[in-house]
Amino acid sequence: MGRLWMTAMTAVLGAYLFFRWLPPLQPFSLAQFLTGFLFVPLRTWLALACFFLGVAANGALIRMVIIGSVRLLSGRRFRVGEWVVSMAALSHFYWAFQFHWQTAALFFVLSFFYGMMTLRERRLSEGDRL
Repeated sequence: MGRLWMTAMTAVLGAYLFFRWLPPLQPFSLAQFLTGFLFVPLRTWLALACFFLGVAANGALIRMVIIGSVRLLSGRRFRVGEWVVSMAALSHFYWAFQFHWQTAALFFVLSFFYGMMTLRERRLSEGDRL
């Protein structure tokens, strides 16, 4: 459960810092964006690093939610606490969509695809290997 809390905090903090450190987007001006990128590169690179960390952490949370939902619908056992915490941690997307919906949609889509790529729920038979 401690690993789940760290993943949830990384997801929320990564999303927050990404949107906080991102150069101003409204109204979008390519010249202002490039000027901010050139004169404050550390802030832009930190925003990019938070973006990648946030996508990976949100992908892990989405994977946990999907596995829990599939197990719930199929009647198999699953950890309800982890499932609920994962769903609650994903509620930060509401705040992200209020801030800038285009960037938040990109953030969510990439997190969703990363969560789908890491989804592995197959059973191994006796002769199979990982």
